[in-house]
Amino acid sequence: MGIKLKLHKYNNILVIFNDTHSNSSVIADKIFNDFSKGYNFNKINEFDLENYELKSTDLVVTIGGDGTILRAAHKISGSSIPILGINTGRVGFMSELESNNFQTQVQNYFNGGARIEYRFMLEAKIKSNNTLHALNDITLARGKFLRVIEISTEINGVHLATYRGDGVVASSPTGSTAYSLSLGSPVLDPTSNNILLKPIATHMSQFGGVVLGSNSKIKLTVFTQNDAILNIDGFMDIEMGNTDSVEVKISNRKVGFLRMKSPDEYWGNLSRKLGIRKGTYKI
Repeated sequence: MGIKLKLHKYNNILVIFNDTHSNSSVIADKIFNDFSKGYNFNKINEFDLENYELKSTDLVVTIGGDGTILRAAHKISGSSIPILGINTGRVGFMSELESNNFQTQVQNYFNGGARIEYRFMLEAKIKSNNTLHALNDITLARGKFLRVIEISTEINGVHLATYRGDGVVASSPTGSTAYSLSLGSPVLDPTSNNILLKPIATHMSQFGGVVLGSNSKIKLTVFTQNDAILNIDGFMDIEMGNTDSVEVKISNRKVGFLRMKSPDEYWGNLSRKLGIRKGTYKI
């Protein structure tokens, strides 16, 4: 599920790099210099991406961490352009290649030797019918004041709980390795289409979180005497006031990632990046 073979050469490649990572621009230049023959490259800093015209781009290469991938995903979501991630960050759960091994492998991806693995996004509909999409997570949380808020949570029109604490985060399977993981939530299969709903620092709550099916519709309504923030994927903030609501569901948008590794390798890579894969022990 979520996997499609696409074996053809990519000709028009956009390289997006994070210049706050010391070696990202160096790697971008290396790709330009080593593979300039036979490909049309463009290069851009991730923070200039919003106003960039994709035009005839048929592959995006990101050089940075998961944040760089998230910005690229927001730009290309709804299109057929896949992403190839080269990790120069700390963990890089979504990246396919690491900065120390990309040179011997990257041309195979350019030449169409990889499949496309699709990841589901979440959709958030807020006041004024404004609709936003998230690859990782949608978080409704308290604002700048250190005071608890209440969030009424409904699933398909049925009241689940009113959480009193710092907020609630709704995560996609991809986002289950992000914020929700730090809250103690499980990791979902990345190609599944479930939604993970987890309260943040709740007081006296009997519900620690739920895993919801693909047809679930979530409504979060905030009650606060101060302010609250709706955050999309860690870098988009929308101010929310008392009794404001957001509706969350699986989006009709997906993001494609180039993969050569077996889907089963995901779990080994995950445990390695989390530092919990120390070796094999005999009892």
